[in-house]
Amino acid sequence: MLPYIAKKVCPPEAVGERLDIPFHVTRMDELYQNVKSGDCGPVSVKFLEMHATGNPTPIMSGLTDEMVDIFRKHYVMDIYKGGVLRLYLQN
Repeated sequence: MLPYIAKKVCPPEAVGERLDIPFHVTRMDELYQNVKSGDCGPVSVKFLEMHATGNPTPIMSGLTDEMVDIFRKHYVMDIYKGGVLRLYLQN
C-alpha cells in the first residue's frame, strides 16, 4: 500500500522505481496504541483535529483509553444533534 500512496501523492522523481522488497516497520513506544475495537475512527479524527487546530506536532502520547471513551461519546452526540435530532424536529 505504501508504494501506491507514495506514487499517487509524490512527484515521480521523489519516488523512484517501485521495488517489491520487504521492509521492517517498528512502532514508536511513546504513542497511544488503540487496542479496543471500534475506536480507530475517533482516534484518527482526534489526531486530525490536533493537526487542524494548529498544533504542528500533535502529542498522541497523552491520550488514554478514558479520554478516547470521552471524545467518542462527544462525537456521537455531535452527530446525533447535527443529523438525527434535526431530522426529527423537522417533522
